[in-house]
Amino acid sequence: MENIFNPESMGNFGETLEKKFSGLSSNSLLYAGASSLFLAATLKLAGKGKASSFFGKWAIPLLAIGCYKKYSDSSFSKTNENKEGEKENQKDNDPIAST
Repeated sequence: MENIFNPESMGNFGETLEKKFSGLSSNSLLYAGASSLFLAATLKLAGKGKASSFFGKWAIPLLAIGCYKKYSDSSFSKTNENKEGEKENQKDNDPIAST
């Protein structure tokens, strides 16, 4: 198992996270984070403090990774749409290609 906290590999930390969570969708991570919060609150009300703490600790990292994936997916798709739009505009405005 790879140690992701190795100082030599900290430059590629984002890429490491992308590889590890590539199989999960951003929505599933967000649902897991929200479920973790709900489960922690339910366990706290039931008097299970240690179990509540365990599940509550997972909420913020799951929500953060889910938001990161959603943001990176949306920015990636917008970048691709902009590049395709620019290519079409270049073809339409190119006087040599139109002759």
